[in-house]
Amino acid sequence: MRLIYTKPKLRDLSQGSRIAFVRQFRHMSQNDLSEKLGISGECKRRTMTRYEKGERNPKDDRILILSNI
Repeated sequence: MRLIYTKPKLRDLSQGSRIAFVRQFRHMSQNDLSEKLGISGECKRRTMTRYEKGERNPKDDRILILSNI
């Protein structure tokens, strides 16, 4: 069985959609990315979802880590 990779699509140029695009492009889950950002606790996936939907903006130090990823 052969897996087919489809390139993710960038919806718009908002910060959240760019985070989601790069995360999918690098084959990372929201949990993987939140662990690299140092987000802990039970709601780390919820925090990533809010970043990607634009409901919440990451702090400056997390934006720096995101840009390095």
